[in-house]
Amino acid sequence: MSGIPTKRYGSDSINADKFTDEIREYGYAYYNGRVQPTVSTANGYSDPTGTTGDINRAIFHGGLGPLTSVYHVKGTQTLLAPLLDTAEGLDVSQDQTDNDGVEHVFGTLGVRGPYAWTVGTHNGFVEIDFEIADVSGTDDCALGFRKQEAFQANIDDYDEAAFINVILGDVKVETILNGGTTTTTDSGENWTDGETHTLRVDLKGRLVEYRLDGEELPGIPDFSFDSGEVVVPFFFFLQATTTPGKVFWKHVRVGRQKAISTDGNGN
Repeated sequence: MSGIPTKRYGSDSINADKFTDEIREYGYAYYNGRVQPTVSTANGYSDPTGTTGDINRAIFHGGLGPLTSVYHVKGTQTLLAPLLDTAEGLDVSQDQTDNDGVEHVFGTLGVRGPYAWTVGTHNGFVEIDFEIADVSGTDDCALGFRKQEAFQANIDDYDEAAFINVILGDVKVETILNGGTTTTTDSGENWTDGETHTLRVDLKGRLVEYRLDGEELPGIPDFSFDSGEVVVPFFFFLQATTTPGKVFWKHVRVGRQKAISTDGNGN
């Protein structure tokens, strides 16, 4: 058969050195939105807490791979964890009080987390199918990548970030570079009450791509993180003043983009 590129491996063997890191490492983790996560404080030894600034941990069972997150409390929460709704999915909106919310960083804290990727070296993605019951309840409902840094109360206060943000039903793309002002681009797409959509953000080298229901959002200016920056995938929710809108995760996928070496030797 012609036209298919091939690579002959020496000594009739295949070994780890002949594959890239992406092939040897786990491709991605997946959560199906059907099982209550196990939650604790960040150290894993106590029940989660709900005071502003507290950091807790979630382990998402049901799916593929060991998907975990650390989640940061925005405003005081009396509901201390995401709660499973067997009909709708995982409710991550918690108390639904004005200016209260939560931020999930997938993996663990620190530059050695499983989804802490070095810009220009790693390619990764984060994708969530979710429903918003009432879009007027979303000051921020965002998915994307941000610099690995301390949690911030406001999404605009991160040093570097790139994300899709559903604000009161408008689907926007927002970026921040080197602590500058947030740049906002309206995608022209809208999210209405009770709809479920899929948001996906890809990190490819330094560039970021944004997708809604599998289609790349058109007309979005190119954005590049600083080379060598370490970034993490995150989900950020902040409740608006009007009717509370529950947010239900249906499926979550987080992982490294797989790549196969062209010459079999990691190049």
